[in-house]
Amino acid sequence: MLRSLFGLKFLILFFHLNITAQNIWFSDDFVGSRLSDVWVPISGGWGIENGKLNLKTEDKPSLLGLNFLIPPKSRYTVKLRFSGNNILVMFNVYDIYSLRVGNYVKLFGNAIYTGVVEPTGEEKIKKFVSLPSLTDKFKTIAIEVTPERYVVYLNDKKVFEETPYFKSGFIILGADGGKVEIDYLIISSREKYRTIEDMKKVKEPLIDHINSIAIINESMFAISSDVYSQVQVLDTAGNVLNRFTYLRWAGGVMHFKEGLYICDVGKITIAYPDKTASVAQFLVKYPSYITTDGEKFYVIDDGALKIFDRNFKLLSSFSDPEKLKFPTAVAVDKYNIYCADPELGQIVVYSKRDTIKFLRKLKDILIAPVDVKYDSVLNCLFVADLGLKGIAKVVDDKVERIFKAESLNGLNFPRSIDLKAGLIFIADADKVVCVDTTLAERSARLILRGK
Repeated sequence: MLRSLFGLKFLILFFHLNITAQNIWFSDDFVGSRLSDVWVPISGGWGIENGKLNLKTEDKPSLLGLNFLIPPKSRYTVKLRFSGNNILVMFNVYDIYSLRVGNYVKLFGNAIYTGVVEPTGEEKIKKFVSLPSLTDKFKTIAIEVTPERYVVYLNDKKVFEETPYFKSGFIILGADGGKVEIDYLIISSREKYRTIEDMKKVKEPLIDHINSIAIINESMFAISSDVYSQVQVLDTAGNVLNRFTYLRWAGGVMHFKEGLYICDVGKITIAYPDKTASVAQFLVKYPSYITTDGEKFYVIDDGALKIFDRNFKLLSSFSDPEKLKFPTAVAVDKYNIYCADPELGQIVVYSKRDTIKFLRKLKDILIAPVDVKYDSVLNCLFVADLGLKGIAKVVDDKVERIFKAESLNGLNFPRSIDLKAGLIFIADADKVVCVDTTLAERSARLILRGK
């Protein structure tokens, strides 16, 4: 009997949503007693009661991420039924774990808003609509998303449309307080569903969710993606020359002595153009970044800085939770170690001697630095800063110049940079840009853009 009622409930739900001829990519009507594994609690408290997802109000907003990636350039619809007058839906979110940047729709009282959540966490409102008093206990929000625009409906009535910030990503539900119940959530599309395994087989380059970029030479580079668990070797004409798809998780990638050093779960893999590969060492858990000065390797692993010799023997492991909460990149010169921390908005400098010692912080006008490279020719740092939406040249602890690629419609999410032979390659949200080390706009050129 219960099974029959459940089937009837789903059937009614299906027709109510008016999504005939669409593929259901994901659905949850919360019939269990707990959250399924695909949901990632971010903050606050959540629980399942009587077939509904309930917000448990705490001293901070509640956020719940869905570990389901929307494939690039998809046309899809998110629809949910809920009660309460305070709910947040984020979509095309870059990352549900740390860099929660993307579009949002928010109902607060008798107004509905849309806009972008920046890397700093700031909500930038693009549009809002004041509503008459909402008397219905349960309401529906539907967001129809295409690569060109998204349209928002409240109770099946269109309220506005806007332009998406990213063209793929994750979904987050949230609320700031009060009692909120979510009856169901459905993601649907008229497109054929493509799994991550399918994404590994596509012939065109995936310029999307780039984690790290490494220059091989002036006409060839590699990009890694932790989302797609692969490293692609591309030329500047946009051709895929090689693809390494046997990885469990593709974190940082570095080119050194003809090899690509790839951070993966529990290991660092060295890959060569002939597709041979070797495992460098096993003294890591979740390495996310790697660099070298030619004598030692510096690896960010599970929040700690680990230093290895040329034979990958562990020399030291160091962490500094007070001054370095969320290290994302490391660079070295002859005397110093520089660690980027977007959470604290600074570059932390340590001595490069046998005993690592804190020296100072580089702050100036930096907001959310995520990558840093040292230029030995100019004796300066180049920093990719998500908050500035640009590449900063840092000289004597001060930002001397910022490159924002304004001649190429700007940088939305400069996640990673690499430096070689006077050129800087920048991995942005949907493109790869090159500029010389003068950071002059006239020297900027578009290397590759996602289709």
